[in-house]
Amino acid sequence: MSLFQFIVIIASVVFIIFAIDLFQRKKFNVMHFLVFAGWWSLVAWFWYDVSVLNKFGAFFWIARGADLLVYLTLIALWYFYIELLNSLTKQKFHFSRLVSAQAIESVSSQMKDFDDTNKNEKDEFVFLVRGYNESNSIGAVIDSIIAEWFSKIIVVNDGSIDETADVVNQKIAHHKNQRIILASHLINRWGWAANKTGFQLIKKYEKKLNAKRVVGFDADGQMNISDMKNFISAIHTDPTWSVDVYLGSRFVEGGWSQNMPRLRRVVLRGSKIVTYIFNRVRVSDPHNGFRVYSFDAFKKIRLTSDGMAYANEINDELRKNHLSFKEIPVLITYTAHSLWKGQKNSNAFKILGELIYKKLFFK
Repeated sequence: MSLFQFIVIIASVVFIIFAIDLFQRKKFNVMHFLVFAGWWSLVAWFWYDVSVLNKFGAFFWIARGADLLVYLTLIALWYFYIELLNSLTKQKFHFSRLVSAQAIESVSSQMKDFDDTNKNEKDEFVFLVRGYNESNSIGAVIDSIIAEWFSKIIVVNDGSIDETADVVNQKIAHHKNQRIILASHLINRWGWAANKTGFQLIKKYEKKLNAKRVVGFDADGQMNISDMKNFISAIHTDPTWSVDVYLGSRFVEGGWSQNMPRLRRVVLRGSKIVTYIFNRVRVSDPHNGFRVYSFDAFKKIRLTSDGMAYANEINDELRKNHLSFKEIPVLITYTAHSLWKGQKNSNAFKILGELIYKKLFFK
């Protein structure tokens, strides 16, 4: 047996362990099958034609006994790195859970005086707006929502170090007849942790909010509240509630984006392919946060991620819970502030890495 054959056998054992672990956690999917099937096809090829294996061994310079120790060490280091990463990720989740619980508890006094009466159809919608250091835009966003006669707004301030909380409180005082609730994280826990807080808060106060639908809306001013007319129009054409979630898209007919950088467009187009491969959901604009959920569908969605791949987790939940969806055209306007504040194009690689890690290694 050559050294490289031994390395292949060790790596195959590691692959088997990963496969069994994924199957036991009920996370084994088509992508995993293709990866493992591809690996074992390669192993079978090597076994059938040793000359091919030897060529691979020569390519990787495995020619001495000392090389065996080096490669086994690399495999061991990779294994322990994954275990350490899993431990750190779980600690982050636990910490975010504590921060979220504190934020939700802090709004109990606000909810006591919450007026749950619905005077018209728009009172049946509750907006979830999350923001971090959005003092320059969040006030105008709240004003725009209220100007369209929506009155129920949940704002999650993700530990902002600017005047975001002050601006929201000023709007609460100014719009006294509206129903604006502010929940604040003690420290910043990133966007999806803030989204989790909003989801948990709305679920906890479901009866008090007395809403039939939840609207995901950003605080950076990129979204246009007038697009709610498109969502409401689609809802009216579906009296049987056959559609669980309406997804905003700038890439379907009638949707568009203003001042979008060309590279950002390329990245977003590529995200469709990544979403289909990893989440098995075919959507045209997977990272668009403008969404309208029926409350029944909203309650089924369970969020776990604190990381950058938060939109993909929503798409995963649509598939796992067999939730129907329909894409609605929206306008997304890019400004200097939103481009500076929002995700960078380079984050696409971080998101891809996080998806691979969550799908294959996290447990």
